[in-house]
Amino acid sequence: MITIELNGQQQPLPEGSAVSDLLATIGCDGKSVAVVVNEQIIRPDNRSAHLLHEGDKVELLIFAGGG
Repeated sequence: MITIELNGQQQPLPEGSAVSDLLATIGCDGKSVAVVVNEQIIRPDNRSAHLLHEGDKVELLIFAGGG
């Protein structure tokens, strides 16, 4: 197991988890969020290839509509 920081909170994940695994773990479809890992934007087509490591800081930014 590894522990990352997800939006300021500790989140355990199995070792070898990718960003897409994190999204599945928390029940997020990933369509309406931007993912930032250690201040680097992870594009949707790279989420399954980008592996997370112990201590990574992940921010999920939710798009909100409005006017």
